[in-house]
Amino acid sequence: MTDCLAFALIAGLGMLVQSTLGFAGSLVAVPLFALFLSPRDAVPAHCCLMLAVNLFLVCEGRRHVEWRAVRGLLVGGLPGVPIGVLALKHLPISFLGTAISAVTLLFGLLFLSRVRVRFPVHPCTEPVVGLVSGILGGSISESGPPVVVYALARDWAKNVFRSSLLAYFLCLGLLAAASYVVLGMVRGYQLQLAASGLLPAMAAAQLGVRLKQRIDEPTFRIAVLVTVIAVGIAGLLKYLLGQ
Repeated sequence: MTDCLAFALIAGLGMLVQSTLGFAGSLVAVPLFALFLSPRDAVPAHCCLMLAVNLFLVCEGRRHVEWRAVRGLLVGGLPGVPIGVLALKHLPISFLGTAISAVTLLFGLLFLSRVRVRFPVHPCTEPVVGLVSGILGGSISESGPPVVVYALARDWAKNVFRSSLLAYFLCLGLLAAASYVVLGMVRGYQLQLAASGLLPAMAAAQLGVRLKQRIDEPTFRIAVLVTVIAVGIAGLLKYLLGQ
């Protein structure tokens, strides 16, 4: 009972961030899960829960999804997930985590300083960004930073930014959930955790949708940048101190 309550509260907090900004839900929730639950139980359960709620959020914002860009990102992102799993097996997690946290922090500070960061206009750009994202998702469960940086560089409007990222993460989540099932990591206990968090997460998602509607474009961009910088700092502290 205590496990389910802790999972529900943390999942709701993560979903509030995810539904408002379009990303960072797992980055908020997963470290908190580790304080109360085994990651082997919490992460698969949270992945299943995120699938259900992200599907609702994608349907809510489907008119704003930049499907061409999402398809391009998925070309690299989907095969990147199993590559990330192999990287997890052969490379130190601390190395991968420190590298991406440092790059995320750097780009966040550059954007906040209004330095123009541009990606080359090329058919391979989105697949490469997706590939890096998928590898990070498969290895350290942090697929967000590369695609967030790409979306910021493209100056996507608030609704396009949020809805497109949610659609991309929904597709990656389907592959991740299938992988957990195949590996036998989703059983009765994990499904019980996911079920306990469904109503709080849906309520938080509804609240996030309302908050998103009240935030103007400049404020939304600042909120995204502050979150990106916070994620970068938190990651550096986590992986450097973990060494």
